[in-house]
Amino acid sequence: MINLVFMNADATPKNTAIRCDAASVPNIMAWYAAFCGGDRYTVAANGRDVAMDMNGCPTLAALRKIEGEEG
Repeated sequence: MINLVFMNADATPKNTAIRCDAASVPNIMAWYAAFCGGDRYTVAANGRDVAMDMNGCPTLAALRKIEGEEG
């Protein structure tokens, strides 16, 4: 399981955590990016920052790291 934490400077509450499997991370991050478009936020998976593309989705390198941690 991946502990995905969204830290949003413009929202209340500031931090939101979701436990999910690695395969769900891109879809969850895409939804969050669409829902909170324009907000200043970062994402961490298991305590490590997740690199995002300009659409708020994890980069391929970040996704590979997340998938490696789940095993």
